[in-house]
Amino acid sequence: MPLESDLVGAMALQAVAAGARLGLFDALAAEPRSAERLALDLGVPGEGLTRLLALLEATGNLERADDGCYRCTAQLDVTLVWQAILGELWADLAHAVRKDEPRGDFYSWLGDRPEVSARFQALQKGMASGLADQVVALVELPAGPLRLLDLGGGHGEYSAAFCRAHPGLTATVVDLPQPVRHEHRRIEWRVGDLRHDPLGAGHDVVLLCNVLHGFPAGQAADIVARAAAAGERVVVVESRAGAGAFAAGFDLNLWHTQGGGLPTASQLADWLRAAGCDRVVCHEAGQHVVVQGSRETSRWRAKNAE
Repeated sequence: MPLESDLVGAMALQAVAAGARLGLFDALAAEPRSAERLALDLGVPGEGLTRLLALLEATGNLERADDGCYRCTAQLDVTLVWQAILGELWADLAHAVRKDEPRGDFYSWLGDRPEVSARFQALQKGMASGLADQVVALVELPAGPLRLLDLGGGHGEYSAAFCRAHPGLTATVVDLPQPVRHEHRRIEWRVGDLRHDPLGAGHDVVLLCNVLHGFPAGQAADIVARAAAAGERVVVVESRAGAGAFAAGFDLNLWHTQGGGLPTASQLADWLRAAGCDRVVCHEAGQHVVVQGSRETSRWRAKNAE
């Protein structure tokens, strides 16, 4: 039942918020504990805590071992990130919609919350590591030395995947300073703003992986044009717009917190063509789209290019 699942999700967010305020997750991060031990350590009566623990376990945020001790799951980090975003940043959503003025301060907000930021960066890295090999498989490259430019590549997971697949490839990641990144001897890190800092030229491939959704459409199109000027082929990866309720909520969140939004595959293709790419091809990779653009003068074609 859709309504029931929506209600369970809302209950889980409130339960996680309550657990964070009680110090529950900090206690469990130190060591697994039973409900009785948690009641003593947190100084709370046991009846309400027992029910809270049951909901947190049922929603996958805690797990209980055979000895009755609870521990935090990997899912809890994801829930804590979204609980912070929805609980704090969405508090003024009605005002933003009424005035048509998104607050757009996500990264400054994140910078003031080190624990949320660490969880967010780990979440981004984990998502990329699960998608990167699929993206690499869709991008056919010639043998030999290659130069890849990864714009907004942050953690470097996509660059690392291309390096693994192509022994002659070297990558440059351009982004703001990142606390979490993939160290690799063939990856160079350059601090820069992809909107206006020099990007160089002559790269074989330029990546824009889950980057454009953080910008208004006009700025995103300009970034695509800058990417096309910097390399022979541009590969854009984005979450699929219109792919259900989560995509709709994510799109709203991007607008409200960053002033951006999920571009459609056709928008991405239009931006690539406007940037001078004659060959454009689109693939789906799970809940993402991979859109590639190259010029007629390119030495090689995208798979199934039309």
